[in-house]
Amino acid sequence: MNRRRFLMTSAQIALGLLLSTAPIDCFAKRIDYHPLTFYHTHTGENLQINYSPKKGCSFATQRKVNEFLRDFRTEQVHPIDPELLDILSKIQMIGGSTGVYEIISGYRSPETNHLMHLKSSGVAQNSLHMQGKAIDIRLSDMPIRKIQHIATLLRRGGVGYYAQSDFVHLDTGEFRTW
Repeated sequence: MNRRRFLMTSAQIALGLLLSTAPIDCFAKRIDYHPLTFYHTHTGENLQINYSPKKGCSFATQRKVNEFLRDFRTEQVHPIDPELLDILSKIQMIGGSTGVYEIISGYRSPETNHLMHLKSSGVAQNSLHMQGKAIDIRLSDMPIRKIQHIATLLRRGGVGYYAQSDFVHLDTGEFRTW
């Protein structure tokens, strides 16, 4: 134990005794959770989780997210990159939002992505959606232009702004915008 840690621990114990609180309570680390609420526009399903920007989420919660963001066309479930949740959490915190994330698209199976690519030039042939590293969203209490602006400031992956379709694409690939 270094000198700084020793002094800090001693101060916590002393403060705990002075406040007539059990000293062990002073060692408890407070984990700040940020609630993330989702609504899937295609399935009508809802999901609310507690996400910690410092600790992420539990294995059980991550499984719920994976299931919720499945390819709703094929029902295939794929692991979702936890970094996406971190980006979503930071956008809400920076923007002062308590709204609901409206999910347009999460994971896409290669089959679904191929069919969508044939119908629209806006769907990338090698989309990060197929790796569970992309999400298309709106936020109920924030304009999509503001979401796009905050996400761009974060510089943590791709940010696509689709004004006519009213959504923002976010991914955990290299930083780029369109």
